[in-house]
Amino acid sequence: MAALLLMALALAAQPWSVLAGIILVATRGGLAKEIAYVVGWIAALTTVMAITVAMAPDTPSTSGSTATASAEIVLGLLLAGFLAVRWRRTRGTTAATPSWMGRLDTMPWILALVLGAFLPNYFIVVAAATEMLQIGLTGASLAVVGVVFVLVASLGVAAPLAVLVARRDQAPAVYAGWRTWILANNRAVTYGMGAVVAGVLVLKGLWSLAT
Repeated sequence: MAALLLMALALAAQPWSVLAGIILVATRGGLAKEIAYVVGWIAALTTVMAITVAMAPDTPSTSGSTATASAEIVLGLLLAGFLAVRWRRTRGTTAATPSWMGRLDTMPWILALVLGAFLPNYFIVVAAATEMLQIGLTGASLAVVGVVFVLVASLGVAAPLAVLVARRDQAPAVYAGWRTWILANNRAVTYGMGAVVAGVLVLKGLWSLAT
C-alpha cells in the first residue's frame, strides 16, 4: 500500500498539471474550465486503470511474474539513469514553461477537459494498477483502493477548486503564491517525482523476485 500512496502522490505533485489548474481557474469562465479539467484528469486515470486491470491475466504464471519483476527493475534503473544524466545537463538552467501554457487563457472548457485527460503520467497509473493486482486485490477491495488512489492522485489538480470554495476572497493571492513557488521549484519537484517512481519500480521488482 505504501508504494501505491507514493505513486498517487507523485501524480498529484506534477508541477505543470497543478499550474495548469491554477491558470485555468483564474481565467474568464474559469470555474467551468477547472471543473472540466479535473473531470478529464479523473476520467483518464479511471479509464487507464480499468483497461490495465481488464488486460491483466487472471492467473499469472511464475515465469510471467519473474519477467514482470525483472522488467520493473530494468525500467526503474533506466529511468533513474535518465534523470541523473538530464539533471546534470540542465543544472543551473531554468526549465522553460510549456508552450501550451500560453493558450490556457483563451481555452474553452471542452479543451480543458481534453487537457486534463492528456496530462497524467499514464506510466505511473499502469504501474499502480499492476501493483493492486499483484498484492491480490479483487472485486470490491480493488474498486475501493482504485477510487482512493484516483482521489489522492487528483489532489493537486483539484486544489485550486478547494481554494475557491474555502478562501474565495483570498484565492487570487493564494494562486499567485502557488504559481511563483511552482515556477521556482518545478525542476526539483519533477525530478523528485521521477526519482520516487524509479525507486518504487526497483524496490517492487526486487521484492517480487525475493518472495
